[in-house]
Amino acid sequence: MNEPFLLALSKPEPSPGGGAAAAYSACLGLALLKKVINLELLRPEVSEELVSIWDDLLEQTEVAEEILERLLHEDSRAYVDFTEARSGGTEDSFSAALENLIDCPFKIMEQSCQGQGLISEAGKLCKRYLLSDLLVAGEFFLAAVQGACHIARTNLYLVPDDPSKEGPYAGTRDKILRLQNCCQDAYDMVQEQIRLRIRLGGSAPGSPAL
Repeated sequence: MNEPFLLALSKPEPSPGGGAAAAYSACLGLALLKKVINLELLRPEVSEELVSIWDDLLEQTEVAEEILERLLHEDSRAYVDFTEARSGGTEDSFSAALENLIDCPFKIMEQSCQGQGLISEAGKLCKRYLLSDLLVAGEFFLAAVQGACHIARTNLYLVPDDPSKEGPYAGTRDKILRLQNCCQDAYDMVQEQIRLRIRLGGSAPGSPAL
């Protein structure tokens, strides 16, 4: 594969790194979700009501895609800004860069978790043979959450003072872990929902089980 981002990721340079890779994983999940939505919109027998639902899901997916692509680049830039601030910046610039270095992967986690909800909605309506793609998309979202969690927690160790004590980052580690657990629960619920429909041979409303 020679995609520009993957080439950049493989180079012996600090950026892009793990946070950007986590965002990229979520983008892969969104791409699979968009494939399912676009296939459903191409069906000639789809009712106007379902078209409206799929259009809304597509719009939400595209918004999420734009946000994650922005976060991918922001995460790469955050590390560069932090390195520059640590080597010769002011105390304020260092604090701002560090805050962004922790906040960016957290936002990647949030967006990736929301992707599970989009998969859930698509999984209720799409043809059964497309459900496996949604299962894979869910894995990409979970990988994004776990990866971004690793980055955010590791970056906390760059805080000069112990983040478990009183200070601007007090409670941040717990907040990250709570979100990770919430995302894991959402993943488990959606995966079971989709697998149940596969096992029971459930079909989308108004269409045969395929």
